[in-house]
Amino acid sequence: MKKTGLLRQLVRWGLYPLSWAWIVFGISWFLRMDMDERPAWFLITLPILLTCLVIELVLPMERRWSMSLRNLLPDIVYIGLSSAALGLMSAVLAMVSIGISGQADGPARGWLLWLQLPVLFLVFEFINYHIHRAMHELRGPFGRVLWNIHAAHHLPRGLYLLMHAVGHPLNTMIIQALAIILPIWIMGYTPEAVLVFLVVNAFHGIISHFNADMRMGWANYLFIGPELHRYHHSADVTEAMNYGATLSVWDQLFGTFVYRPENRPKELGTDPQAALPDYRQVFTVLLLPFRRG
Repeated sequence: MKKTGLLRQLVRWGLYPLSWAWIVFGISWFLRMDMDERPAWFLITLPILLTCLVIELVLPMERRWSMSLRNLLPDIVYIGLSSAALGLMSAVLAMVSIGISGQADGPARGWLLWLQLPVLFLVFEFINYHIHRAMHELRGPFGRVLWNIHAAHHLPRGLYLLMHAVGHPLNTMIIQALAIILPIWIMGYTPEAVLVFLVVNAFHGIISHFNADMRMGWANYLFIGPELHRYHHSADVTEAMNYGATLSVWDQLFGTFVYRPENRPKELGTDPQAALPDYRQVFTVLLLPFRRG
């Protein structure tokens, strides 16, 4: 019990800064070695993903949110047919975005790295925030289509690492095209800036769905992590906010920031009265954006 308690404390307060230390080391090493940046984001984030997966299995924060034998097969089917394909698409697009950043000649091309990075993150988050919020809050026929595209990600009533990959292919295509690829092409960021962005973005995407008691403290006022994103998956729509992907700054500015350090949502998923299919009905969910009414 004592060892378990020490491990929980290490996960709670040590995992986040240790992960950042690894990220800084990995990015610095790749940049110093003057190597091809395209595989770097994968090689840096994979050890973090595997470490979090082990921790989530051994020390889950909420066992009711964990993967279960009952859910395992549907999860595998869903990820195999849709989300794994999206992961591959994201990987390809990530490499493409680094590639086009080496060819584009936009206004950011001559900027120093320390200036490119905040602009890159803030522009991405601004676009992503408004698309994401529209998917949840926009009314009318177009808003309904956007929600039906996004709903697949919210149908599970748990929250675990692999859920980061659960979603509709159209959702990924919209975010990647409008919030990542297009701005990189227009602005002309350097490959080094895009590498840092992709690694940090992937890291926070992983830990946002982390079913472990990892605390970020004051960093929640800058970045999106598990303490914020689990509220985004709340079944209570009045608290299901925090629309940011990596930064929480736009949530704070636009009044959608929910941070309750000592609490957690009572239930996750969607409103049972929303007339949505069970997420185990994969093909029905994939056809949601195309249904009438």
